[in-house]
Amino acid sequence: MLAVQPSLQGFGIGAALIEACIDRARADGKHAVVLHTTPWMASAHRLYQRRGFNRLPDRDVIVPPDVPLMAYGLELTSQ
Repeated sequence: MLAVQPSLQGFGIGAALIEACIDRARADGKHAVVLHTTPWMASAHRLYQRRGFNRLPDRDVIVPPDVPLMAYGLELTSQ
């Protein structure tokens, strides 16, 4: 899970955290990164899309108590 305090958003912290996750996945030999986010985190969705993540609706889930989580994925083999 990653999060940036609202008062600190817009300074590239979220992008740096995403890059660190991607770098770690690559270093560990992973071929993809998949994450879940809530529908109301629109700024996060834009950040993921700018980085090349694609929506994976078939991997969406609902966790108790009825919180929808939207899946995004990034293939690392083509990067």
